[in-house]
Parts: sequence; structure tokens; C-alpha cells
Amino acid sequence: MKNRVTTLILLFMASSLAGCVTTDKDTNTDQDSRIADLEESQLELALVLAEQEQINSDLLESISQIESANMQAIQELEDDYRGALADLESSYLAAIEAAAVVNSQTLEEINATNGASFDNLLASLNTLQNDLQSSQDSIEQISLIVDELENEDSTSENYSAQIASLQQSLQSLQSSLQASISDIENRMDNTRAMNDFSHLDFQGAELFNFNNGLGAEMDPPIFDFANLKNASLSYSNFSDASFVSTNLEGADGVFSTFHRTDFSGAAMYNGIWRQSDFSEAKFVGSNLAYTEFRWSEMSGANLSGAYIYGGSNWMGVNLSGADLTNAWMYDMDLRGSDLTGADLTGARLAYLNPSYGAADISGITWTNAICPDGTHASAVGNTCANNL
Repeated sequence: MKNRVTTLILLFMASSLAGCVTTDKDTNTDQDSRIADLEESQLELALVLAEQEQINSDLLESISQIESANMQAIQELEDDYRGALADLESSYLAAIEAAAVVNSQTLEEINATNGASFDNLLASLNTLQNDLQSSQDSIEQISLIVDELENEDSTSENYSAQIASLQQSLQSLQSSLQASISDIENRMDNTRAMNDFSHLDFQGAELFNFNNGLGAEMDPPIFDFANLKNASLSYSNFSDASFVSTNLEGADGVFSTFHRTDFSGAAMYNGIWRQSDFSEAKFVGSNLAYTEFRWSEMSGANLSGAYIYGGSNWMGVNLSGADLTNAWMYDMDLRGSDLTGADLTGARLAYLNPSYGAADISGITWTNAICPDGTHASAVGNTCANNL
């Protein structure tokens, strides 16, 4: 019995040991399989990483090529732009020179015509002078005849004949003098001053370089009531000229001088007149709506009753000492302008019509100005912002 129990115990232990060995083998097999799977996964990951590195390398190379192409394209665009700009400048200068030549020729033709008229006028004056001399000679001859009549003992018949002859001579002389005077008056009426272009049509004319040493030269011109619509007066000197009631709609005068020029009653709307000198110029009652006078010099100018509304750009304009009484100035840009000592009595910088905005007055210098309501700026902190 004892042996049987011992035998059973040994069998049980052997069975247990056999089970342990089998379990360890299964565990080792499972771990080897996992290791093999991990190694395969690492290999696949390495391949993926290698492929990604190749893709990144190709992408960097593509980016480099694109950057190079972009730089080349930008350089070509810059070269083309500079070339086009140079061509444009050359064309512009050529156009200015051509316009100056044409204008010079036109003015020379006008001067030649006027010169011929003056020559004819001088000829008429010489003719009149000769007639007067002949008249003087005839008068002297008549005086001699009268003296002879007084000294001689002539018969009544001879005396009457000589008197009749004298009367005929005097009538002929009077007719000749009257004809000469009428001729000279007609010539004077038909002769225009060499600098007078009143009532003429200069629409679209290019008056570049006028009186500035590069183009035509003459005394200050007169363009009263003339038509200069869309004409160009840029780079010129029109100081002391007269443009009274002239049509200057859409015209331009950039970098020009209009010192003491009279624009009273002129229509200048939609014009561009920036960076020009209008010091002491007159714009009494002128229409300056929708204009650009940016950075222009207008000190001492007379703009009383002028119409400057409608989005006009007068930024940075020097209006010191200007007369702006009763001027219409709403809905315009006056930023940074100088109104030192200017008189704005009655000027309208705001309007009741809501479709028009008030003038932009930011940054204005108001020192010693007279505000629209008549207040002196010096009495209210040298500003008219609250006295419009």
C-alpha cells in the first residue's frame, strides 16, 4: 500500500514537471514570434523612413528649383520693368520735346502773323506821316498864294478862280487825310498784340516749358475767355498772365509758376495743379471743384467767393495770408495745410446737404487766422476747429 502511494506521488510530480516544461516551450515560441514580428515591423518602418527621406530630398530639390525659377522670373520682371520704365521715360521726354517744338512753331507762326500785321501798321503810319507832310507842303503853298493875292492887284475874275482852286485843293487834302486816318484805325482794330490770345481755341494744347528757358518766350500772355479745356500748362512759367473767365476744365499745371496770375471767373474744375506756385494769384469767383492743388504754394492768393468743394485735394497747401472770404470749401481735403493769417470770414467748410461731407481739417495750422464765424483764432487757442 505504501509503495502504491509513493508511486502515485512520483507520477503526480512527473506530470507536473512535464507540464512546466511544455508551458516554457510555448512561452519561448510565442516570444520568438513576437520578436520576429517586431523585427519585420522595424524593417518595414526603416523602408518607409528611407522612402520618406527620399521624398523629402526630392521635395527639397523641387523647392530649390522653384525658388531658383522664381528668382529668375523676378529678375526678368525687374529687368523688363526697368526697360519699360526707361522706354516710357524716353518716350515721355521725346513727346515733351516734340510738343515743345510744335508749340514753339505754333507760337512762332502766331508771332510771324502778328509781326506782319505790325509791319503793315508801321507802313500805314509812314503813309500817314507822308500825307501829313504833303498836307503841310500844300498849306504852305496855299499861304504863299494868299500872300500873293494880297500883294497883287488882281482882277476880280482872277481872284475868284484862284479862290476856287484853293478850295478844291483843301477838299482834296481833307479827303486824303480822312482816308489815311480810316485806314490806320482799321489796321489798329484788326491787329492783335503779340501776347494776346483772348477768345482763341487751345483745347487740348500742350504748352510745356512755356517761358521757362526751354520753350517759347514772350511777355506774360493774355488768355481771357479762351478755351484751354484739357490743355497742359505743366513745367511752365505763366507769372503775371491773365486767364480771366477762361475755360480750363480738366487742364493741368504741374510744377509750374503762376505768380500773380489772374484766374478770376475761370472754370478750372477737374484740373490737376499740384506742386505749383500760385502765390498772390487771383481766383475770385473761380470754379475749383474737384481739383488737386496738393503741396502747392498759394500764400497771399485771393480766393474770395471761389468754389472749391466736391472732394478737392488741397492737402499740404500753403494758404498763409490768403483771402478765403465766402469761399465754398466743404467736402475737400485740407489736411496739413497752412492757414496762418488767412481770412476765412463767411467761408463754408461744412454744408447742410448730407451728401457732401465737411472739409477734412486735421493737422491745419490756424495761427492768427480769422475763422469762418469771424472769430480770431488767436483768441480761441489758435484754432478754428470749433468756430466753423
